[in-house]
Amino acid sequence: MDNLKDMKDEVLVMTNASDGNTPHVVERIGQDGSLKTRPLAKAKPDGDFLKIDRSESILESFFSNFKRQFDNPSDFRFYHLPAELLANAKELAALFRNPEENKEMLGEYRLEPEQYATKQAEELKQASATDESAPQQSTKWGMEQVDWQQLARMGITPESLGEIGTARLLNGHESAVLNLKTNFEGIKIETPACIRLVESPDGKPVLNIECCKQRPELDYYFGNEIPDRLMKENLLKTHNAGSTIDLTIAGGKEETCLLSLNPKTNRLHHIPVSEIKIPSEINGVTLTENQRLDLSFGRSVLVENMWSERHQKHYDARLQYNVCKGGFDYDFRGLNRKVEQGQSQSEQREIIIPKKLKGVDLTDEQVNALKAGKAAYVEGMSDGNGGTFNAYVRPNYEKMKFDFFRWNPDKSRKQSQGQTNEQPKQSAQTTSQNRRVRKSEKKGIGASL
Repeated sequence: MDNLKDMKDEVLVMTNASDGNTPHVVERIGQDGSLKTRPLAKAKPDGDFLKIDRSESILESFFSNFKRQFDNPSDFRFYHLPAELLANAKELAALFRNPEENKEMLGEYRLEPEQYATKQAEELKQASATDESAPQQSTKWGMEQVDWQQLARMGITPESLGEIGTARLLNGHESAVLNLKTNFEGIKIETPACIRLVESPDGKPVLNIECCKQRPELDYYFGNEIPDRLMKENLLKTHNAGSTIDLTIAGGKEETCLLSLNPKTNRLHHIPVSEIKIPSEINGVTLTENQRLDLSFGRSVLVENMWSERHQKHYDARLQYNVCKGGFDYDFRGLNRKVEQGQSQSEQREIIIPKKLKGVDLTDEQVNALKAGKAAYVEGMSDGNGGTFNAYVRPNYEKMKFDFFRWNPDKSRKQSQGQTNEQPKQSAQTTSQNRRVRKSEKKGIGASL
């Protein structure tokens, strides 16, 4: 499928029943869990908002502390929304103010805080399950084993970490981004960093500090070039390379490794494939040899019918090994949207159709085609890098986004070629419809699978 791009940049929208469900777009989440927002009605697609497709770990930390931070958490609702739709911000604001009337439409965009709490619960369960030597202890280390005086000198206390943050630290997991305070020769220094406890040779916990970088370095890692563009795209999107890479790290020995990006610190981490231990069973499901092999090579694997003790029900998730966590990422996106037999996707879900798409005002004919779930040919769309491109656009009801195609996906390629040849010739900045697009031509346009 020649699929040019889906609208993958999404923003976080929140409403509060106590103020009439006036929608706000989240600009950033503070270290203390506070939110900086802007009214949705005043938002624009090019605004500087939190992009949640690449910041899932931030959402995990925020939602895990959400109920503790607010007196009436049930008053709040959260939604993920393609940034492109902010071009119709005023119309959207009216939808969010009436959540019950627009329940079916908004339901497909709603985020459930419980989902992210489940991910952290599964990670904590994984860590505690590995400590068979201390079955009655819920964490890897006890509070008395941690040098809290050392942490206090940096402004970190159990109270500032919170219950979940402290439990993660005691299980060897990395903290959220903290503002560490130090004093160097009388000069007070504050730096954003993450902390975690690692096991020393004598079995005691030792503090490890990882300072944050302004941006990730994805071209080289310890002198090793990372030439694979898809690998870099995966690191930015999912924080995992998605495949193996041969690295020469220590002693001049080349090893096949996995790479993951820590989105909180923007630093890469690696592990040799030979050191990865994939369990034979995860949450009540026995893995096949192919599943274990795929996981050890960094691929995303669908595991179905896992059991959640906390919720007392089965669930499905895509698992992928994350080097930074030393365990698995759980991806639930799209797995809870089931279509009843004999009912089409367009009948089951509704996508908000914008009046303007990537800088182009859509005609009534194009809007009606998209509302009907059909492809519409749109010319002169912005690629985000100063160029334009032409493509067939069609709603993707599974991802609740739009897909972009070189050929008309509603027809055979032969028919589509004939139809495309009748379209006006494109400018030098646009993409030819008759051949496969090279990545260098797409610039900011990423192919969605």
